[in-house]
Amino acid sequence: MNYFKKNSITICYRIGIIQGISLAVYTIWAATSALVTRDIERIDTFITENIVYLIFIILIILVAKGFQKLKRFAYTPFLLIQLFAIIIGWPFLEAPSLIAKLFGLILISVSILALTLALIPFNRHKFYKNN
Repeated sequence: MNYFKKNSITICYRIGIIQGISLAVYTIWAATSALVTRDIERIDTFITENIVYLIFIILIILVAKGFQKLKRFAYTPFLLIQLFAIIIGWPFLEAPSLIAKLFGLILISVSILALTLALIPFNRHKFYKNN
């Protein structure tokens, strides 16, 4: 427990960075598979979707970096990102595929860990002392 308390901000930062990188990998995979299979209904929707993913990737990484630097503006968005990750992971748990269930379990578990570490009073106070 002392390890988690001592390194909790770093753990949360790394979780956020991994989530941003994971979204980037998913975006590249989805865009590539859509281009290869030519399964694009409307090009403007395809471009908009990928721009939105790119914005999310940048914001997730910026929030993680702000969280690491104990910036107050990053605290609430970090919590919201973790809540959204739980919401995204839930349908994976209900999927018939074992790999999808495993992915959902990992995503939800990591997000719950990040939420727990971010919400403990020891860490919450760090964000209000430095700003």
